[in-house]
Amino acid sequence: MNFRLHGFGQASTVSAFALACAVLAGCGGGEEARSSGTTASASPAIETAAAAAVNDEKPQALRKVLRRYTKKGITAVSLSPDGSSVAVSRADGTVRVLDAGSLVDVEKFSAKLDTVAAGVAFSNNGKYLGVVGRDSDVHVYNIASANKLYTLHGHEHPIRTIAQSPNGALIATAGDETRVMLWNSATGKLARILSGHTGFVNSVAFSPDGTLLASADAEARILVWKVGTGKLIHTLRGHADEVYAIAFHPGGKVLASAGADGQVLMWDLDSGVRTKAFEGHKKPARSIAFSPDGNTLASGGEDGQIMVWNAATGMLDKQLTASGSPVNSLVFGGKNKNLLFAGSDDNRFVRWNVASGIGK
Repeated sequence: MNFRLHGFGQASTVSAFALACAVLAGCGGGEEARSSGTTASASPAIETAAAAAVNDEKPQALRKVLRRYTKKGITAVSLSPDGSSVAVSRADGTVRVLDAGSLVDVEKFSAKLDTVAAGVAFSNNGKYLGVVGRDSDVHVYNIASANKLYTLHGHEHPIRTIAQSPNGALIATAGDETRVMLWNSATGKLARILSGHTGFVNSVAFSPDGTLLASADAEARILVWKVGTGKLIHTLRGHADEVYAIAFHPGGKVLASAGADGQVLMWDLDSGVRTKAFEGHKKPARSIAFSPDGNTLASGGEDGQIMVWNAATGMLDKQLTASGSPVNSLVFGGKNKNLLFAGSDDNRFVRWNVASGIGK
């Protein structure tokens, strides 16, 4: 997310909606951009039409998988681009930014939504934080001042996940709709809507080079798209139930997934074929993350267990346990391959040393 703040001083004379469009790709309306890559207009009238189209898309298959957002405690964890800070969102709506080394508050940043804060993502320069929640909006904060800059409106239903492209040019948002929205942060317009899901979208992730976007849904499918064209290149099937989380290998050619069926799977993105199944979780697997060097894969279970795998062999290296509460989010710390942050349903936020197996 490359938040643009040019012209910020004129806020008093410009509507919040217009400012939001100028700062972050998040509220630009537009006719649904199909595979051709049509760029959306920011016209409010067209935005209303697009929103109505989303609202009308309620196939029977979607109704069958409508599920309440049941996460409690910590819902998401995000690492700043330079690895110095970590953002933590909670189901009570609070969002904190901590120092990744000491886990103390950074400039006492604190924010609170009036609903569940479901996902967080840093801007490309690490100065701003995007927060999504069950109110269907994208909230943008200045981390240094802890001020809320904008509330961006675009989705018609609650949002579950947010991701930034590596270069900050695009953000992706998705949730209780069957579409993934891509926003152009340079123009403040809706760049593309990706259609293909028939269930809620729980997780989105960009490949390290930004050329691919993967999205995982409540109907046990993972869709992989070409970002530049919006073309769907793979539909990955292998889970027997809802897919909760996905993560790209740092090399960009491999994707890992975790699901309600307890499976942790690895996929080759050149062929679209499943290459590994990691055996160990006895309960649903809710979260997943690769280490910076790609040698280690961590997955968090609904029973509170964190499995640490050798990504190359698929063998279980160790098992970490902080509590019996579901592990909702995992992220490795910057360049430190042994630093792992975990957020759980019981509000525990643990900084693990993977090598020693010690968490605090």
